[in-house]
Order: sequence, then C-alpha cells, then structure tokens
Amino acid sequence: MAQQRRRPNTMVYGNLAYDLDTLASQRQLEEAARPERKSQPQQAPRHRTAARPRQRVSPLALCAVGALAAMAVVLVMGYIQLTAVTGSISDLQEQVSQLEDQRVSLVMDYERTFDMAKIKEAAEAAGMKKPTAGQVEYVELGGGSKAEVYQAESDSLLSRLTHSVKSGIGALVEYFR
Repeated sequence: MAQQRRRPNTMVYGNLAYDLDTLASQRQLEEAARPERKSQPQQAPRHRTAARPRQRVSPLALCAVGALAAMAVVLVMGYIQLTAVTGSISDLQEQVSQLEDQRVSLVMDYERTFDMAKIKEAAEAAGMKKPTAGQVEYVELGGGSKAEVYQAESDSLLSRLTHSVKSGIGALVEYFR
C-alpha cells in the first residue's frame, strides 16, 4: 500500500487541486518497485449470459392492484351517473319554468273569464235582480247549538294498546312535519 501523505495545517496560497500527471508518475514508480509476478494474460471481461431468476409477484400486490382498478372503475361510473343526473335536473328545471309560464297564462285566462261586470250584465239579461230589503228573511234558533261525538268503546286490552300506539305514532309524525 502506498503511504499516505499528511498535509500540513498551514495556510496555502494557490491551488490545492490534484496534479493528475504527478499521480500517474507516482503509480508507475510504485509498480516498478514491486516484485514481478507472473502475469496472466488478461481476459476480456465476461458478460453474464445467465438470466436472473424470475421474481414472483406477491398475491397481496395483485389484490391491491385489482382493488385499485375496481375503485377507479367505480369512480368513473359515479362521474357518469353524476353527469346524467345533472342533465336530468337541467331538463326538469327547464320543464318547470315552462309549466310556470303556462300556469301564469292560465290564471290570467281564469281571471278574464270571471269578470264581475260581465257576470252582472249576463244576470240582468237573464232577468235576475238584486233582492230588496223586504225579500230578505233572517232565521233565529231558540237554543244554543251543540254537537256530541260518540265513539265506540272497546273493552279489549289489545284494541286499547293499538289505539295508544297509533296515537303515539301520529303525534310523532305530526311533530316532525
């Protein structure tokens, strides 16, 4: 082995880059100082012709790739459905606006049909007149008005239980409306 030189810890003015020619000449000197060995003829480097052993793919990796592909297909199908639903909503909104316009025109036709002046003219032409004060009669009943509601009584426990369940569900539905 070649001896390594120690660099002094002093300031250096100039370039500390290696002089490649110096290194090459130093190597030649070291090789000349070594005892000679029988040199073997150098052979050209061999290229490996044997193939590497085939690596097996992990079943877990295959499952992961399959799951990823399935998720991608589901995502694309979701986007397709979203686009279809958006198109349907757009068509329905257009239909709603057309129906709203139609409703407004029908309400205007209805109001034109029941014009009070025309109705009064038609009634007078048919011979109808407003009643006079002598033609109006008022009816007074002597007692107060009252109403009684009768409900059939059920004595069985089962009918009372079903009635309470129905009333409870009705109250719950009414609460959330």
